[in-house]
Amino acid sequence: MNAGRISRRYGLLRWLIFVAVYFLLATISLETRDPWSLSSTIWLPAGLLLGLLCTRSPAQWPMWAISAGVLHFSVSLLHDRPWDIALAFALLDLAIICPLALIWNGLHRYSNGLSHPGETLLLLAGVYLASAVGGLFSDLILKALGYPTRVSHFISWGISNATGCLAIAPLFIIYRLNPGQWQWPSRQQAYIAAWVFPLVIAVFFLPSSLLSNDLLNNALLYSVLALSLLLSALLSLLPLALYFILLTLLVSLATLYGYGPFRPALAGMQAVEASQLYLLMIISLGLLVATREQRHRSRRQQTQQQQLLLNALLQTRHPAFFRLSAEAELLDWQPHEAVFGMPPRQLANLTLLLAHVHPDDREVLKTLLRTASESRNTPQHCSLRLLLPDAHYHHVECRLLHHPQQGVAGVLALAKADSLY
Repeated sequence: MNAGRISRRYGLLRWLIFVAVYFLLATISLETRDPWSLSSTIWLPAGLLLGLLCTRSPAQWPMWAISAGVLHFSVSLLHDRPWDIALAFALLDLAIICPLALIWNGLHRYSNGLSHPGETLLLLAGVYLASAVGGLFSDLILKALGYPTRVSHFISWGISNATGCLAIAPLFIIYRLNPGQWQWPSRQQAYIAAWVFPLVIAVFFLPSSLLSNDLLNNALLYSVLALSLLLSALLSLLPLALYFILLTLLVSLATLYGYGPFRPALAGMQAVEASQLYLLMIISLGLLVATREQRHRSRRQQTQQQQLLLNALLQTRHPAFFRLSAEAELLDWQPHEAVFGMPPRQLANLTLLLAHVHPDDREVLKTLLRTASESRNTPQHCSLRLLLPDAHYHHVECRLLHHPQQGVAGVLALAKADSLY
């Protein structure tokens, strides 16, 4: 009973938070409304709704979808939209986002072999296509309602939906479906991020009077793009998604109120639309870079884990790695502490190593060295008997591989049935 009551309370709290955040984002977005087409230049609540639907089963959708539709309609009326326009946009928003979330849920559930970059490409393609279709339908609906529209309205609605979706939805998708992606940045990454974000803030809060030079404006915009891609390569996915949300709010509000590089070059709503296209490019490229880097990091971590497991497996066999110089004389042992209990100086060259090899096996090792020098890619192997500090010969396995610049690389390891103890 108590568990069910607590669950209902948490559900009510999540719903209230959703209502508050949706209302705030809708209010901010409607400040960018185009008076001619009656559509906002950015619609951030689309990303909030898409993110929630993508991370929940379709059975839970009605509560969130109906709440979003009612909020969309209500906030539009509060901002003096005609009731027919408000209703049309609220229904169109649901008609575009719900199928997109349904497709995403199906792909994520049934395409288990899909990589992170593949998922990102599908998300981008789906958002772009849904936004284009939504823009087309919004134009047709407005014409059917008797409102004079232009082609620019189709573009405006598509850009606003795509930017809103890509700015916020990845945060929910990453956090709920890939919880392992939450990793605090390293000290070096946090240091770079602590420098990057203040620089980005400074760029978009520069007064228009200081940005009269087009070359300077373009240089600042490309600098922010480069810094954002740098963060995309360094940060894990969840902190990066938070950065994209903050960047979207920063660029949109700064451009709306007359700050940053877009205002001097363009006037009115054209500057806001240009800023949204700019954000769309940054977020799209950033997600592609981030997911690719995340895949590389995952592979490196997997390789490190495999190496740790392999080291644990071979620990009882005391593997000793070495490199034989190109002159086939000097031996460089790794690690340098001891080789089967012997100091490396006792095996500092090939002559000393052969002195510890059983006389019947010395020619085998010499032949193996010649074969390894001639074979470029195939490891050569043999079994030897090696005299160790306990004055007994122990069976060891030897693997050799030609190194193009540094002679021959090799490893010696005790045979499975042998031991130093």
